[in-house]
Amino acid sequence: MTRNMLLWLTVFLAFISSAQGNIRMPVMGASEVYEVDVEEISGLCLDADKSALISCGDQGLVKRISFEGETSEILVYPADMEGLTLHPTTGDLYLAIEGRQEVARLAAPAYDTYETVFKVQEAIDGNYRNGGLEAVEYFKDDMLFVGSQTEANLWQYKVDGTLVSKISLSDFATEIAGLCYEPEADLLWVTDSNQAKIFLCTTEGVLLETYDVPFIENLESICVDRERGCVWVASDEDSPKLYKLSFDFVK
Repeated sequence: MTRNMLLWLTVFLAFISSAQGNIRMPVMGASEVYEVDVEEISGLCLDADKSALISCGDQGLVKRISFEGETSEILVYPADMEGLTLHPTTGDLYLAIEGRQEVARLAAPAYDTYETVFKVQEAIDGNYRNGGLEAVEYFKDDMLFVGSQTEANLWQYKVDGTLVSKISLSDFATEIAGLCYEPEADLLWVTDSNQAKIFLCTTEGVLLETYDVPFIENLESICVDRERGCVWVASDEDSPKLYKLSFDFVK
């Protein structure tokens, strides 16, 4: 490498480092808590018109939750539902099913038909069982993120079940308990109930920020709501609680 090339590289790396240092991460503020009638909440997302939350639970319940904590039933199905996400174009709901290690779909608008879309073969072959699928999240271009408790694996699948890629977040997470993709910032929010932490990372798995939430027991689901300036999270407990964490988001 010539001296001029080395000088150019040094300047370029210094510029990148400076730019990264000036990136302002979202700042967490006060929290509110609601008692909700959804047993063992394990997944959250906004509904199609962002007028309410949709939740799923370990006991196979899918419910709509108002922003004041009122609930109404959508579907009951015998499956260990651990995460859900909404396809922004079709309105379909996708569910992460632990034990079966599958991703299922509830077709919009009725959400009354359960259909297995694909299985995560690595979780089956690895005998993940109840340490398997914990989260599913719509990414973009008809792709989904799927996360596991075991090894904090993060797979990327097309909605037709084609495996695109896989990474692990085990450098900072002991598990992936919940996922939420934030398209405005092109970032991924991850919950880890073992550590009582929320992680903010790139979609390639580079950690950017960590938020400690020791006051939330068995933290699993997460949903970013920029319109209301908050992040919704829930506890997977017999007496579940819905938390509204205020955030100052990067504009």
